[in-house]
Amino acid sequence: MQVVIIGGGSAGVSAATHLRRKDENAEIIIIEKSSEFAISSCGLPYVLAEKIKEHDDIVGASVAQMQRIFQIDVKLNTEVLLIRPENKEIVLSNNNTIKYDKLIVATGAMQLRPDIKGILNDNIFSLNSLLSAQRIVDYYKGLNAKRVLILGGGYIGLRAAEALLQKGMNVIIIDNNSHILNGWDYDFAHMIQQKLEAKGLKFFTNTTIKEFLSKKAILSNGEIVEYDMAVIATGNKSTVKLPIMADIQIGTSGGIVVDEFMQTSIEDIFACGENIEIKNMVNNLSMRIADASLVVRSAKTAADNIVGIKKEFRGGIKNYIIKLFDYVVGFCGCNEDELKRAGIAYHKLYFSQYNGELYIANSTSTNCKLLFGDDGKILGLQIAGKNGIDTRLNIVAAMINHGGNIAELSNFSVAYFPEFSKAKDIINNLGTIAEQIAFEKMKTLSLNELTEQDILLNVCMPSNFRHFTKAKIINIPLPALRSNLAEIPRKKKIILSCSTGYTAYIAYCLLHQRGFSQVHLLNSPEIWQ
Repeated sequence: MQVVIIGGGSAGVSAATHLRRKDENAEIIIIEKSSEFAISSCGLPYVLAEKIKEHDDIVGASVAQMQRIFQIDVKLNTEVLLIRPENKEIVLSNNNTIKYDKLIVATGAMQLRPDIKGILNDNIFSLNSLLSAQRIVDYYKGLNAKRVLILGGGYIGLRAAEALLQKGMNVIIIDNNSHILNGWDYDFAHMIQQKLEAKGLKFFTNTTIKEFLSKKAILSNGEIVEYDMAVIATGNKSTVKLPIMADIQIGTSGGIVVDEFMQTSIEDIFACGENIEIKNMVNNLSMRIADASLVVRSAKTAADNIVGIKKEFRGGIKNYIIKLFDYVVGFCGCNEDELKRAGIAYHKLYFSQYNGELYIANSTSTNCKLLFGDDGKILGLQIAGKNGIDTRLNIVAAMINHGGNIAELSNFSVAYFPEFSKAKDIINNLGTIAEQIAFEKMKTLSLNELTEQDILLNVCMPSNFRHFTKAKIINIPLPALRSNLAEIPRKKKIILSCSTGYTAYIAYCLLHQRGFSQVHLLNSPEIWQ
């Protein structure tokens, strides 16, 4: 059996090596149109920061290793021009043809390059390969560039911005979306943006570049910004030219349609990686995957089924994490827009808590936004902090994967150690308060829902009390609340707040049981500030 794989990125390499482990006799050929092979694109910002001295450090395997260890033939600088399913062959850029018994399309995604006047200027770069990363390094070192524009506030754009800022440059990020980190909700991304601004990054959102001049850029808002160099990091789009020419079905998300066995609409042609369309297991809508673990999983599934091992890939969830300076930001499941698009009703809970015991000097705060249904089903989590973010993110992602409920969060046994977690971890408290909202019908209000007649009652200790709104706030610390019940009007709407959400929740339980029928919990991103 001869298996041809189009694409030498992580999907193609994973499919090839897994296939070899399952079939020692298969002839395996990888076709890669560029001169680079098995490059970890996530490592490119480290190249910009010059934290990676040897480029081989972010290369998964060399062409020689693939041949020597796996007996896999890799052809670089060779583009596939055409797939001919009727003849089970592909046409190469050198006019040769290669026959296949099974074909895997693993061409990944291509970087979007916006159509902007002047974008081909010599001081404007893309960041999509080792060569491109090295060109950027050579340019800013050779010309002592100090002012940098980054187009795109996503994963690569922010990481590139961090690397260049740490090199002493003035960095401006321009994004045409309403907020950076487009997969996150606006309120959460806005909090992250504020933290990055404190580090020295500058942002223009809801903004595009109308024209690049040699040292100036004209923005859509009329402003003109000066720059020495610019980096394009505007996102990726599925590479589907070959599948379209071969009449392979393309889905609503722009990716290749595959079944649960990774087979396309044409027999013996499989696809995997960022160019395929899969089902989002939370909202049941189609999506493309940009998650490395899902990419590898889809590649292994394709390889298994090619050799006759029936493995199914029924969908996945988004599970992203990014480290920016000393801050870690995570997201799993769906955001609010994705739930609305699918017509899924949901509740949301904003919460903050220290990730370790307060007597630990380096204990830091973790901020969360949990999305969940009326039935308690966990729909999404956005989380940020300095420590333990990956652990808690993966706990919730695992629960979402098997349709988990908020009761599981409340009862989850988190490994306890004072420096790592509290006896009642933030995961547990998220579940406990979410259960009150979903099942006990605890009333909540956001800050922008308050009226002049409402009373915003802050129950923090005076040392932690802060004015985060122009609205009138009364401060009665929780320990003094019982002795001041007579001072709280029973016929007015009382909105309880604190610096985390948990103290206000305790106060809610107290007042609710004392007969205050108009008591609400402040459930708003202001508690993060």
